[in-house]
Amino acid sequence: MLLLLTILQALAVAIVQSQGDDKILGGYTCVQNSQPWQVALQAGPGRRFLCGGVLLSDQWVITAAHCARPLLHVALGKHNLRRWEATQQVLRVVRQVPHPQYRPQAHDNDLMLLKLQRKVRLGRAVRTIPVARSCASPGTPCRVSGWGTTASPIVRYPTALQCVNVNIMPEQVCHRAYPGTITSGMVCAGVPEGGKDSCQGDSGGPLVCQGQLQGLVSWGMERCAMPGYPGVYTNLCNYHSWIQRTMQSN
Repeated sequence: MLLLLTILQALAVAIVQSQGDDKILGGYTCVQNSQPWQVALQAGPGRRFLCGGVLLSDQWVITAAHCARPLLHVALGKHNLRRWEATQQVLRVVRQVPHPQYRPQAHDNDLMLLKLQRKVRLGRAVRTIPVARSCASPGTPCRVSGWGTTASPIVRYPTALQCVNVNIMPEQVCHRAYPGTITSGMVCAGVPEGGKDSCQGDSGGPLVCQGQLQGLVSWGMERCAMPGYPGVYTNLCNYHSWIQRTMQSN
């Protein structure tokens, strides 16, 4: 009996650890509607939660290019994905514009603009955020938010939007962690000791630094929040002109 209890305890610990590997780690539940630019991307006719995204204007959302799917909807003003909320708006995406130099295998230029079927109603729970024109320096405090999934033993979604506080990491730390893979279109964020990170399911969500959108959750280690391996984000300061030009011409 003692052996059986020990085995069950070990399994329970393994389950908790595996769940923690697949969502925002080291964070906390965001204050409701405190990240009003955060959107949830929903895929297919069943509107299954897929990725995060960010509202840039009353008709445009930005997300990671690897979140592209044939049919997408965007849910805005959300906190709890499992229930209807008075602040929510759900709109169909009518145009997907990935960056023309997006390279899936290299995770490079991992951004995509989404045009919505109509203009959203802006208010307390739904607001836009500006894209940073200048790149953030190492040590800049930032916040990441998302509804990253738990993947083991079964797929689960957190009840409410999660937030985590991280810092922009020096380029040399990023290159040391991922040699030969980091480009000017990427920026790393985390904490040196690990334990705080975005993870699978948070893709396309915002990295907000000093009130501006600095990055989008893009990629990282399969096991997240490991010391010395920060999360990698699309470095939006280097795409400001393309973003503005694309929204204005479409």
